[in-house]
Amino acid sequence: MASHERTLEASASPDRVWRIWSDVSTWPGWNPDVLAVAIEGPFVSGARGQMTTKAGGTHDITLRDVDPGRSFELETSPIPLGRFHFACRVQPAGEDASTISQSITIRGPLGPLYSAMMGPRIAQGFEPILSGLKAAAEAEAAP
Repeated sequence: MASHERTLEASASPDRVWRIWSDVSTWPGWNPDVLAVAIEGPFVSGARGQMTTKAGGTHDITLRDVDPGRSFELETSPIPLGRFHFACRVQPAGEDASTISQSITIRGPLGPLYSAMMGPRIAQGFEPILSGLKAAAEAEAAP
């Protein structure tokens, strides 16, 4: 299955990036696509919630493979016969620096077709999302 990804360097520690990324209440402040998001309970694998986006309305979400301080996957089904799997990662990139990345894999009966048609465009939309996360983390890092 094809995955479509974007990566960005940030002048903030992975811990700082993770603190913001794993606090869904902050997402509407730095993610230009998110209007609202809430999960039931802590930010752990299996947590469920809902996310409202500008383009897609409100969808159920599930967190998968949460590795605290490093990565998580968000799963949702905004289209018929397709499941979006967003993989989000932060890695050290030197002292007080991080590499942040987000990718999408579209699964399901029509996953390959949707991936070919929509994957590159969706991944292009990760650029302002990652830029917003970077700006939030770097602003928090400023004295």
